Amino acid sequence: MKNNYSLYIHVPFCERKCDYCSFYSVRKNNELINLWLDGISREAEKYKYINSQIKTLYIGGGTPTVLNLFHWEKLMNIIRVNFDISCMIEATCEANPNSLSHKHIKFLIDNKFTRISLGVQSLNDNELLTLGRIHDSKQAIESMELIRKLGMNLSCDLIFAIPGQNLRTWDKSLRLVMKYASHISTYQLTLEENTPLSKKYDNEELNMQGYKFYRYAQYILPKNKFMQYEISNFARENFECRHNIAYWNQDNVIALGPSAVSYIDGVRISNPATLEKYLADVNNKEYEKLSEREKLIELAILSMRTKWGIKREKLLPEIENIIMNMPRDLFVISENNIALTQKGMRLGNAIWCEFIGV
Repeated sequence: MKNNYSLYIHVPFCERKCDYCSFYSVRKNNELINLWLDGISREAEKYKYINSQIKTLYIGGGTPTVLNLFHWEKLMNIIRVNFDISCMIEATCEANPNSLSHKHIKFLIDNKFTRISLGVQSLNDNELLTLGRIHDSKQAIESMELIRKLGMNLSCDLIFAIPGQNLRTWDKSLRLVMKYASHISTYQLTLEENTPLSKKYDNEELNMQGYKFYRYAQYILPKNKFMQYEISNFARENFECRHNIAYWNQDNVIALGPSAVSYIDGVRISNPATLEKYLADVNNKEYEKLSEREKLIELAILSMRTKWGIKREKLLPEIENIIMNMPRDLFVISENNIALTQKGMRLGNAIWCEFIGV
């Protein structure tokens, strides 16, 4: 009998790095893309020993839609040769409005992809300029319209606490995206060191501004039938991202590509952090076997990011004691389960800090 796995593939290429982005990526280059595909093929072969059936597939980045259709054909062939995707229930591709084409979407549909995760970030052109995005609001709206017209499910990423943003522009972005999307992810702008925006703005000040935007999203999205099922994620009924849920449930995930991290049977497997190191040796991985206690601490943090929370039988007594000594309005506590309230989700990071190192 085959075991269910999720498969993640990291595409480390972008047209240009955004001014706030600290994730690993390099400028697209056809020669490098072909070398990367060879690396993905060699790495995928190493997982053939696992008797796996892929239940969810997620192609992320970087910007996967900078790949042309020839590259996509090669990538899908690598996946089909090395993994059983015959019973896949969900397949997602990340995309940006400036690089997503009609041909991309048709290819994804023909290859059984079910959803596109579009990096909209904002539908205000001044905010997009501040972020250093290379698309404008018109391109984003055209991409959303095209995705829906061709019949794919659409997830959109939006960023809040952008310098110059206010609740009026945030409301407009949310309402426009709701017209097209079935899933919305909202992220607070966090300025990591050595990014261009970190040299212009104060991260602490932006963090203080973020609360009102997040709280407004928690108000307006459920009012429009986008229920919050995780700290950053809202979805219409039955449109939750199953691939992400696999991470929060500590399910097995095979991750391919530079800087990708797999999780298999309690072992975290980290790939080389850069494309150069990855291509030099795709097997040069770091392994971290979690103890049972470490797995339970991590499960508490991951599970309680979601609306479903965690079964009390899986909670370490020390963590349950911490929860019971916190304000009761942060949690929904039943006989068998503990989850966060909306207020609890707003204070999630402070709650996790109490769990770490118990």
